[in-house]
Order: sequence, then C-alpha cells, then structure tokens
Amino acid sequence: MFGRKPRYYFNTRTHEVEVGRQSSWRDRMGPYDSYEDALHALERARANTARHDALDAEDRGEDVDDPTPSSRGGASRRRGDQ
Repeated sequence: MFGRKPRYYFNTRTHEVEVGRQSSWRDRMGPYDSYEDALHALERARANTARHDALDAEDRGEDVDDPTPSSRGGASRRRGDQ
C-alpha cells in the first residue's frame, strides 16, 4: 500500500474509535497510530490528570492521600517551574 497509514481517533461522545477525522474536533481525541492506542486514550488522559493533580497538591503542601481540596487559592505550578 502506497498511501498513508490510517490515523485513529477516540470519540469522547460515543466512546468509539474512528478511522480518520469523522467527527467534530470537539468530540475527538487523537490522532493515534493504532486502534489500541485510541481505544485507551481516555483512560490514559484520566491517569495523567490524576498524576498531575497529585503533583499540584504536593507542590501546594497538601496531603496527597487526602482528597480534600486546598483552602488556599492561587495558581499552581509543576515541579521545576520557578
């Protein structure tokens, strides 16, 4: 096959994998190189968000195991940001 490799997208509204840009950008994540990568995109995004939320809480001096939101406001920063 001389064409491009197919690109896969995860539709966040239908929770289905699509080949090519079939849906609005509002409803899709991707592109991904494989069906499997697209299928697990939402799980990976949730895991990454949880990991970064824990880092933000740690930076704010909160108990990472305590899900209670901080009473302190203000912007958070990632490790390494000064």
